[in-house]
Amino acid sequence: MNERQGDRHLNIPLGVSLAIVEVVMMVGISILVKFASTDLSTLTVLLFRYALCLPLLLAGAIWQRGREALLVGNYNSLAVRIVTGLISLSCLYAALGLMSLAKVTTLFQSITLFVTFLAPFMLGETVGWRRWAAVLAGFCGALILLNPGGDDWSTAGVLLGLAAPFFGAMMLINLRRLGQTENPLTTALWYNGAGALVFAVVFVWQDNSLPTDGAAFLMLVLIGVLSSFQQFFIAFSHGLAPASLLASFRYLAVPFGIIAGILFFDEHLSVEVIVGSTVIVAASIFILWREKALRASG
Repeated sequence: MNERQGDRHLNIPLGVSLAIVEVVMMVGISILVKFASTDLSTLTVLLFRYALCLPLLLAGAIWQRGREALLVGNYNSLAVRIVTGLISLSCLYAALGLMSLAKVTTLFQSITLFVTFLAPFMLGETVGWRRWAAVLAGFCGALILLNPGGDDWSTAGVLLGLAAPFFGAMMLINLRRLGQTENPLTTALWYNGAGALVFAVVFVWQDNSLPTDGAAFLMLVLIGVLSSFQQFFIAFSHGLAPASLLASFRYLAVPFGIIAGILFFDEHLSVEVIVGSTVIVAASIFILWREKALRASG
């Protein structure tokens, strides 16, 4: 939605509240995924996450669009959105099993840095020196956060932790294109349906079996259901408040993730985490502010 469009429908306090609840849900899902990673494969978690998102999304799309619930026009951008989204989430969930919750959560918030980095190549946008400087500073913050050579260093975890926001940025860039012509619930339905199909095929092909432990099964159901509601909260919050305002609230995931890591996984608040996360968030917020200022002046 254009931020000047449909102002009479805006409800900023409610939109911000929904955005904050969505961030809490996102961190809650990460906690569950990290717990599940000790006993369950990432493939099993992804299968349940995508499959259990479908009922609510399908109901919402039918309620909103009726017989056109699955109708899209830009299949090329939708395909790229699906592929990049699947890779991004797969890397994120796998990284949670290899690195601390605080580091993975903070690294994923560098997605704004990657969007700015990729924009000139994928969208042909001009990025000024101020935003390039912020991107460089943000990546330096990521290096500080990761602390190469530290006791908890994991090469695979780092690669997955950086791949998640990189492919997530590619997904967001394609969502910009899709958002101009396509319904967000429809694109979400296609994305989650494709994810459920892909991971179901791989699950069967690898001859996996469903968990028999009740607690593990309940955890998988919670991941799927919370992920479903999370997507609705994203859509509804952006319908009630400007996207530029809501974007900054997503960085609440960083302190929430750090606190959750300390409470649930006995993680320690190190100097590297404090300094690195502060630099990443500050650089990302500066980029968002700079982009808003440029739009206003243009």
